[in-house]
Amino acid sequence: MAKSFGCDDEQANELVQEMYIRMYKYVDSLEKIMYNESEVNTYYVYVTLRNLYLSGFHKDSRPNHVPINDSVEKEYKEVNLHSELTLESLISKIEGIVSDWYWYDKKMWDVHFYKKKSMRKIAKETKISLSSIFNTLSNGKDKVRENTSEEYQIYKESK
Repeated sequence: MAKSFGCDDEQANELVQEMYIRMYKYVDSLEKIMYNESEVNTYYVYVTLRNLYLSGFHKDSRPNHVPINDSVEKEYKEVNLHSELTLESLISKIEGIVSDWYWYDKKMWDVHFYKKKSMRKIAKETKISLSSIFNTLSNGKDKVRENTSEEYQIYKESK
């Protein structure tokens, strides 16, 4: 069937393989692709192949397939050890400050900064008012800024 569209052997094989993938992915019942237990619905297969052919799937310039290459090219970036150590020190200091807070404040900080949830999402999921969450996090940020300003300056200078 695929060759009847004017495909060469390789393109026809590609179309047929993609047809199998599409059918596996999108056909939820055998009744669509079978007339009975032993007879395949050739019209359904033909239409699927034709649609793939008309969409240009068989062409080598298809955007949804990337040729596989064994080499990986990634730019090497030298690690600044001093900067990494000062960042670790800053993070440790922040975690030490947060560990002394009231449990509610710690939990808000953890959910917002470590679990990466927005204040609106936290409010929606917990039914806590957005203004309460905002005030808690804002006060926490102020405390962290006050107590880590020296470490932050050292980190900025190390970059």
